[in-house]
Amino acid sequence: MASIFDLSRHISQLKREKKYNDALVFFKENKSDFTNDQISNNEYLISDMVACLRYTNHFDAGFKFLSIYGIEINSETNERVLNSYGWLLWSKYKSENSNVNDSDNENNYFDEDEETLDNGNFHYDKNELIQRIELLIPILLNINNDYTKTLTSNLFSIVLKSEKKKPTPNWKLINDFCNHFKPEDLSTECSTIQVERKGQLKDMELASDMENWFAYKTKSLLKIGEWQECFETSRKAIETIENFHYSNEVWFARRIALSKKNLGNTEETIEELQAILRKKKEWFIQKELSELYFEKEDFEKAFKYSIDAIINFGPIEFKVDLLYLLGRIHKNKSESELAFKHFSLSKLIRQKEEWKVPQKLFDELNQFEKQEIVVSEINKLKSELKKYWNSFKPKKETRENNPSSRLNGEIVRILHDNERGKVGFLRSNGSEHYFSLSNTFHLTSKISIGSNVDFNLIPAEDGKKERVRIIKLNE
Repeated sequence: MASIFDLSRHISQLKREKKYNDALVFFKENKSDFTNDQISNNEYLISDMVACLRYTNHFDAGFKFLSIYGIEINSETNERVLNSYGWLLWSKYKSENSNVNDSDNENNYFDEDEETLDNGNFHYDKNELIQRIELLIPILLNINNDYTKTLTSNLFSIVLKSEKKKPTPNWKLINDFCNHFKPEDLSTECSTIQVERKGQLKDMELASDMENWFAYKTKSLLKIGEWQECFETSRKAIETIENFHYSNEVWFARRIALSKKNLGNTEETIEELQAILRKKKEWFIQKELSELYFEKEDFEKAFKYSIDAIINFGPIEFKVDLLYLLGRIHKNKSESELAFKHFSLSKLIRQKEEWKVPQKLFDELNQFEKQEIVVSEINKLKSELKKYWNSFKPKKETRENNPSSRLNGEIVRILHDNERGKVGFLRSNGSEHYFSLSNTFHLTSKISIGSNVDFNLIPAEDGKKERVRIIKLNE
């Protein structure tokens, strides 16, 4: 009869050859030759079996396997087994958050052992998975080698990134998850990936786990209204991190400013947001400044920043609260017609997108003795208001929609085509230009490789790179 060593060695060989199903079948056919103790005491066999179950998407069966053989996860657990268990958790969490289902037949590998399980449930929901990840990461941090560092980083990131990418992230969950870790215990190493830019592969450095912890933690505190802690943690991030990524230094500064605002220090908030705006000309920062001036009843400055925000880059669908603010500003300027139209567009966009319309918006519209604008007229209203907003553009920008300034080009590459829109390159007069289209732009779905388009080339300025604005598709 073969020894437990022979069983382990054969399964290890099948795993190296990526014959994962063969390894699972071989174990099932031969496990009865050995006691549970013999199997559980062989860390190579345990870790290889868990890995094979993971590679075949039998995640729940992996947890069941560990329970059958009495494998406990704690600081005394063998490192090899800890790593296999950690990657199993990672794969399970990833599948739960990307709608990848386990095989219906995965428990067949252990059908002879059902009586030993007390009919336990080995399908862990998201909260249970997070709890297991929270318990495992501190154990892995104490091991502190390159392999466990990679696993720790992946476990830490999968929870935060999968939650953030949801349409309505659970910011309390993100905050609570971050509370289980000390930023100083997380890695400060930055990995590098290759991305394609202007037809060339270039290295891009990613933020460290420590920087990501500060980014997620401070944003979650901002979202749930913990202003004092958000202020202190954002300030600590700026003092601690030596090399920032993704403009995080700007976002930390913004969170400090907004925390000060909500703690009652409006003047300092205005000064700091204006300083941020000089570095990062984003529409939502302009909107925040407009709100602050509106609260101070400085309606002229509130109007200036709100107009800057509405004509700044960004889909109008993201600006429904800005439209409401513009309605309030026009109302205070006794411009009732413009106030009504801005309130109406804010409501119509919400209705079209099937978003909840806040009561405050109904209350404002009910004050007007005007006929309600219906959803079918939304494009007409958008066009009318865009013409009004564009009348406030500086003269050097009003040429963008002038036919004489148009260029013609052909779409030669599309790099990404997903729910966010399309990005790629077009060629015109022997030069290639990068373009980006949101999924809400009316031409996005029609544009493909070979499409002939008219476009404006918007020069780089105020820290922004050169941009392409596609105007027309020539069919």
